[in-house]
Amino acid sequence: MVTLRFLTPRRIVDYCRRLLSTDLVTALRPFYQAIRTDGLTHNPAEKRVNEESLRLLCSHLESLTGPSASGLPPDGHLGFYIPSGAEGAGGQGVSRLVRVQVDRSLLDPRAVISQILRSCKLLPKEKEREQMKRGQEMEKELGKVLRKGPVREKVRPPQAPVQTNTSALRELFKDAKREHSLEIWMRQALARSQASEVATLRGKIEGIEGALVQLLGIRGTRYDCGCNMERYHNCLSSLKGLSEDPKVAGQLGALRNRFVVFAPYTGISLEGDVMLFSGDSPAGWLAFLSEMRLHEEQLKLVPLYEKALSAVLLGIRIERRRVPEPGCEARAYAGSLRRVIRAVSEHLRLEESVQELPASLQDHQLAIVPDSDIPKVSQTGLFLAPASCSGPDLVEFICRNLDVASGRFSRYRRDIQVERQLWRQCQEELGLQRLSKDDSVTPDKMVVAIRHLLQSGVKSCRGLSLHITNYWSVPTDGIVCIPWDFMSREK
Repeated sequence: MVTLRFLTPRRIVDYCRRLLSTDLVTALRPFYQAIRTDGLTHNPAEKRVNEESLRLLCSHLESLTGPSASGLPPDGHLGFYIPSGAEGAGGQGVSRLVRVQVDRSLLDPRAVISQILRSCKLLPKEKEREQMKRGQEMEKELGKVLRKGPVREKVRPPQAPVQTNTSALRELFKDAKREHSLEIWMRQALARSQASEVATLRGKIEGIEGALVQLLGIRGTRYDCGCNMERYHNCLSSLKGLSEDPKVAGQLGALRNRFVVFAPYTGISLEGDVMLFSGDSPAGWLAFLSEMRLHEEQLKLVPLYEKALSAVLLGIRIERRRVPEPGCEARAYAGSLRRVIRAVSEHLRLEESVQELPASLQDHQLAIVPDSDIPKVSQTGLFLAPASCSGPDLVEFICRNLDVASGRFSRYRRDIQVERQLWRQCQEELGLQRLSKDDSVTPDKMVVAIRHLLQSGVKSCRGLSLHITNYWSVPTDGIVCIPWDFMSREK
């Protein structure tokens, strides 16, 4: 069983990032910060309670966006110790136990997260009122789409058959030729994405982006933590505040001629971009910038380490993961490469001839990933080797899965060509402002989603930003999320 025991707060976010999509991890960030396990070192029992409850919560959120089962206890109760800020005897912090009742009937993971934040009093009252107002507006709009009266929040009836859980979606897509439900839903989504408050927020973001380019001499900015425009605006505002402080001008000079990315971690990316953790404070950003030279030195060594690992493993091609996650920054990645090189070379030196290895591995690809349980073969045919994997285990795994990797890579090459062609066709025919997909949507799934979109005959997508993922959502940021298998879910 996977546990979170004795993990640092950053490692907890890393673990949850592997289970959940980026936007859900971002939404949970206030909760991570509230239950910081490093603040409970004086009480290991409270620390274990928090870690186990967080694991169960993540498994439940994952079950709402994928096929996995929920790990919630039967009563749905989870307990969390949250530091109260007061000090007890001996100067130790005092924590309060908050018992959270997770509503199993909620199907939207965002609604579950809002409930958790509200139960722990981590949702500001202004934000809560704003979300309630938006929820009422969405109910009215959805009511128009379904041609019914006001719609209640979608819930799962207790002990009801699974078929009834998707009744609203079946109603939404029923008799598409006659009612054009998808067309109406897209029209309502487009109206929300073009609302005045969203347009105003976009304008503010573009203004601050331009100001930072002028003030700091950077090449541009980007947000890699999902689709949260409000959070992106806050990060930009914080950086702009630093740029106007003459005391830190020297430290900010390190950003010149670089892209600045607000990401799930802090470091230098393998492309040389400056990654600033979106959940960190400006003081944390400045602390990183003061030692950024050390990260740049490690970045220069990365190509050399990759060539060395390729030589050790008979010419295997070393690929870099494109997913922005902790452990992928240059300094950590260089350290991971060194560990794997050492482990594999020591094993092959002891085993003078490894009978299972072929003469060459040039037709295969390997990527080093942050520590995980075991090595894997991705859906694209890529060997994923955790830095903690031992040399014998990694070599044995590669030898045992050569045929599997070859088959998946061949299928991926076919799918990626079709995906690129359909991607361009979909953007042109539907007039989308932007088409993107979640990390979990592989090329074969994306091909299915795009083909169904093109076949649906929907005409209200022009100017829309569409994100293909595993759930339905129309956040106020103007990005419309639909599941990749939206056409088959009605069945």
